[in-house]
Amino acid sequence: MAEVRGSRFERRLGQVLVEGGFITKEQLGQAEEQVKKDGKRLVSVLQERGWASKDTLTTVLSFHLKVPVADPRQVEVNQDAVRLVSEETAQEYTILPLSLDRDGTLRVLMEDPGDFDTINRLANLTGRQIRPVLPLGEGLKELIRRNYGIGTKVEEAIERATQAPPAQRGGGRAMAVEAEPGMLAERDISQAPAAYAVDMITLQAIKGRASDIHMRPGKDSARVLYRVDGVLQDGPVVPLTLHEGMISRIKVLANMNITETRRPQDGHFSMSFGERQVDFRVSTTPTTWGELMVIRALDRATSLKPLPELGMDGAALHTFRRILQFPYGMILVSGPTGSGKTTTLYAALHELIDGRRNIITIEEPVEYRVDEINQVEVNRLAGIDFATGLRSILRLDPDIILVGEIRDAETAAMAVDSALTGHLVLSAIHANSAAASAARLIEMGVQPFLLASSLVGVEAQRLARKICEHCKVLREPSAAEAMAYEQLMQEAAEEFYVGEGCNLCGHTGFSGRVGIFEVLPVSEEIQRLIASGATAGDIRNKAVEEGMIPLEKAGMLKVKAGETTIAEVIRTTFSTL
Repeated sequence: MAEVRGSRFERRLGQVLVEGGFITKEQLGQAEEQVKKDGKRLVSVLQERGWASKDTLTTVLSFHLKVPVADPRQVEVNQDAVRLVSEETAQEYTILPLSLDRDGTLRVLMEDPGDFDTINRLANLTGRQIRPVLPLGEGLKELIRRNYGIGTKVEEAIERATQAPPAQRGGGRAMAVEAEPGMLAERDISQAPAAYAVDMITLQAIKGRASDIHMRPGKDSARVLYRVDGVLQDGPVVPLTLHEGMISRIKVLANMNITETRRPQDGHFSMSFGERQVDFRVSTTPTTWGELMVIRALDRATSLKPLPELGMDGAALHTFRRILQFPYGMILVSGPTGSGKTTTLYAALHELIDGRRNIITIEEPVEYRVDEINQVEVNRLAGIDFATGLRSILRLDPDIILVGEIRDAETAAMAVDSALTGHLVLSAIHANSAAASAARLIEMGVQPFLLASSLVGVEAQRLARKICEHCKVLREPSAAEAMAYEQLMQEAAEEFYVGEGCNLCGHTGFSGRVGIFEVLPVSEEIQRLIASGATAGDIRNKAVEEGMIPLEKAGMLKVKAGETTIAEVIRTTFSTL
């Protein structure tokens, strides 16, 4: 195949498409003119103009060239084959090595098997005969990203570190990690393998959409784990000597005490991955086998989103935006740890930024850095906690105040007082539901009548995993799932989407997360209930009577829309019942 010229092949392909009635002669003529003008492939031009679908071209190419077809969602990928081609080459030519035949032929997944220039380049690079395979449907780029996901480079870093002399296994000198894609120069890898391993592991976390990196020591080795879509996933196993070097490297980056291993520490650092700026929040604590480190990744490109992109829609979005228009009062966002409360608070702040109001935050730590607002970080060594920080903020003429979290009686009392004295106060609180948030503040010692006067609205939320779009299929729910759905929705449970599991979602059936929200506006009736010390159940019942859609039902509406599954809604929201 490699000796066939691309132009001759494309002329024949165009004739086949015309003869088969897939395109007209006029369309072929115009496409060929664009091929000559722009130097693009005929297949690309026909797709861009919408004259031939990807499925049509796949079918014709497969038949015409006698090229096998593979589904990116289910195809098996051999990592020995992947290692023969660099990630840069795979990304540049949009190809993925799949497997090696017994005779040494390399099978390569590629969208245009008539691109003989690319086939020749791959043959020269690998020294092997190339056998193209056509991808069926979408997903090749995602499959490339997942298979190169830096896993092989992490393994390489671990191997280098294991083979390096003991003196070279540490964290090495502190280095700015700013160049694309945030990796060390080749000359530094042999000198500081632990630093290289840190770069690869953080890069893998970003590419894999991980929110947290766990570096967990054990008796004989350490393990790296990634939290993806709220669930921990296994990463590489590393020698304890490399684990210690990696911990030291990260401490240097995060301005932490590299010699202190017996006390918990916190820090943060930033890395650039191309045009993406990612902030990392670091926490360590000593354990039986060594230091445990957890790194929270705060990707500005994916974390700072408007409210609708978080999954807030319909009545919940309308009501929450109406609450945000209050000139003063307190707005609470509630939910368990890891439910996205801070992300929602910042999405709300972005709707309030207008250049005419002074917005100040007090947080521990500052997770998202925004130029248009003034951000204060808790520093307990300097005597700045939430309460003292809030007290000082009140002297700075604020219009809007964000308190990262209300954790104690003093902070709660000051937040309520700020709301009563003409400020709009936004804050997060740990509570199972919107109604339970009021009860939680009263438990902290806030007087019910003061809370009733200051609180203007409460939003509660959860994060549920989204169904993978690449392996989405309709299925009947189980008896238990059908009962839960029918109880909440008052309608029959028939068929709903689930993810079968495929290469593109790591065979989990899920990719990404979506927010589930309930919004409770504080009406006069609810004010009276709060002032009288009513239970969370009474407040919830009145809110539902007034139109609030509770979390569980909001989750089932996401199920009905095909965004998540009944099992996910039960897992994430039924604790609020």
